[in-house]
Amino acid sequence: MIIWGLHVVDLAIVFGFLVLILAIGVWSGRSVKKQSDFYLGGRTLGNILQFFLQFGNATDTTGAPTVATAVYRQGVGGAWLGGFQTLFITPFFWFTQPWYRRARVTTMADLFVDRFDSKSLAIAYAAFNIFIALFTMGVGNVAAYKVASAMVLKPESAYTQADRTELDRYKQYRAFKADVDAGRVLPDSEPFKTLANEYNAGELASSISYITPVPFYIGYSLVVCIYISLGGLKAAVITNAVQGLLIIVMSVLIIPVGLLKLHGFSGLHAVVPEFMFLVTSNATWYSVAAVVLGSLLQVFGLMHNMSTGGSAKNEDTARFGMLSGAFTKRLVIVAWILCGLLALGLFYGPTALSDPDFAWGAMSVKLLPVGLMGLMLSGMLLGHMPTVGVQAVAVSGLATRNLYAPLVKGKSEKHYLRFGQLSIILVLAASILFAMIFSDLFEMFIFMIRYGIYFGVVVYIIFFWRRVTAAAIMISFFIWIIGIVALPLALPTVAAFRQSPSLLAQTEVYTEQTLTGATDADVAAHRADHVGQPISKPHVVAPVSVYFDKVVRIRPDDPTSPMAGLGRFNVETYILNRLGLPVTKLHTSGLTTVGWLFDSLMPFLTIIGLSLVTDPGDPVRADRFYAKMRTPVGATPELDRLEIEKSNADPHRFDDQKVFRHSQLQYAKWTKKDCIGFFGCWVIVGLILMFLFGILSLGK
Repeated sequence: MIIWGLHVVDLAIVFGFLVLILAIGVWSGRSVKKQSDFYLGGRTLGNILQFFLQFGNATDTTGAPTVATAVYRQGVGGAWLGGFQTLFITPFFWFTQPWYRRARVTTMADLFVDRFDSKSLAIAYAAFNIFIALFTMGVGNVAAYKVASAMVLKPESAYTQADRTELDRYKQYRAFKADVDAGRVLPDSEPFKTLANEYNAGELASSISYITPVPFYIGYSLVVCIYISLGGLKAAVITNAVQGLLIIVMSVLIIPVGLLKLHGFSGLHAVVPEFMFLVTSNATWYSVAAVVLGSLLQVFGLMHNMSTGGSAKNEDTARFGMLSGAFTKRLVIVAWILCGLLALGLFYGPTALSDPDFAWGAMSVKLLPVGLMGLMLSGMLLGHMPTVGVQAVAVSGLATRNLYAPLVKGKSEKHYLRFGQLSIILVLAASILFAMIFSDLFEMFIFMIRYGIYFGVVVYIIFFWRRVTAAAIMISFFIWIIGIVALPLALPTVAAFRQSPSLLAQTEVYTEQTLTGATDADVAAHRADHVGQPISKPHVVAPVSVYFDKVVRIRPDDPTSPMAGLGRFNVETYILNRLGLPVTKLHTSGLTTVGWLFDSLMPFLTIIGLSLVTDPGDPVRADRFYAKMRTPVGATPELDRLEIEKSNADPHRFDDQKVFRHSQLQYAKWTKKDCIGFFGCWVIVGLILMFLFGILSLGK
């Protein structure tokens, strides 16, 4: 029996997991008595729960469709922008987790009060990161919707006439696209440009779903709201354990089924062009390095760092949870990369998907039988809920402690706890609006990282440079908000701006030779001896917009319609062009590199420069802050308080641990344990890379 495109067994499995999630929320809620229970799980999370908190938070089900989307679009090299770049930042977690545990504060915004006694900076951090969190949760909503909509499809008998017209136009676009890629049709031919504009505007689809966005977002968020409002962080941690196991099982399960469908790795290589297997396809070492730098900086300022690292019993537990969870995720990402290649093998050429975001869901529909489909849908939908929950708890903490409490003073602990629980409703409602405004999963993921770089740089500088000032951080923050966030989003809303000819520049079209598997047509034309034989073919690289996400016609179906920029205005490349960099001569990887480097380095320049000309503040407060950061966490809360009292009485008692003892820099000397731990992590990075290369070479 089929209901809404799903077998009744699959629906029963989904509803069963839904009931389990709600039951966990009710059970966890019994232990929530005060704010620390709700926001930090009482600071009692041990190794096992820390592992699942970090793994689940890092490996939520947004990751699977995001990586699969990136690989489906650009080949394996696309994974460097889709999440795999985090492999190279993982070893640094050896040092970062003790930072947050030693800070001994409840939220990241409290850090600014602790260091500078600046409630205005705390409010600025809270407000900005609430925006980032809502954006992040919007990404999760979009990912969940796109996976679900690709798995719950209308049968052909249920199509309307509008559905059939849309599908026919999409088939025409794919046929033209194949001719353009093969060099048989020029990219600027009017029939192709018209269809391409409709495609870029999101008006063409390869399938029709029963699910529509708004009802889905409301129902999805309602479930999260109920169980997180009751159970707080602990409920998120326990459900992370459930979804973490589901992700591992389902990520691995779909691979052998897909390989069987394509006749093994050799069949996969025969169908998918060889350039799609290249680790550097559409990505160069310098573009990967730029993305890794930005990703690393962004991680330092994530608002849930105190919820994760700060909730551990001690520093080693914080390290274990983060590193074990993160490295497990990197291995799972390798599986997701392979899944993206399988999606390419299943939906390539004439059968290609209209929206790469549908890759994971469409692959699940094609490969999984009744029962397993229900498990996959449960894993993809319910699996992201704990991560949304962790984000919602962090936002609630910021809103309650750093926005509401300073305005409404003198209330009881219970009052602030209830406000935090109720604020979850508003947080999730706002995340629905973000999901409705933005629809491109991959672009949302990239913006989420780049917008968060500023406060990552701020937190890093606070920990390691004593001379930094609150005034410099605040002034630089307004520069960032206006220049990097507000103007790039606001300017494209002005018609004259987005249609300005000087801003519609695109990169040059070029052709490159790529390896791919020979087709029947290649064998007939004597270009190969057999189907699947690796041969070199020309690949036309279409132009991309320099200053906008895309350049499209205002009326996609009208070839005479004027062109306009679509999406964010890339102020970074515009400024660099004004400084003399010939950005139109760059290829995609070059544009990626200069954009990420600009966003990563600009905060350092403004904060350091302004700090040197502004008041450094109270030296006694700075002494105590850095003494606390060098004081190891005690075995018990009582012993920890005694150690902090000693550090307050003698702020310089650990100065012998500093690399530059009489400098403003606060870098600590490495211990033998640090050397073994940090470089041991790099050995694991190397092993994971070897594993990836080994997987990609199978059947070649």
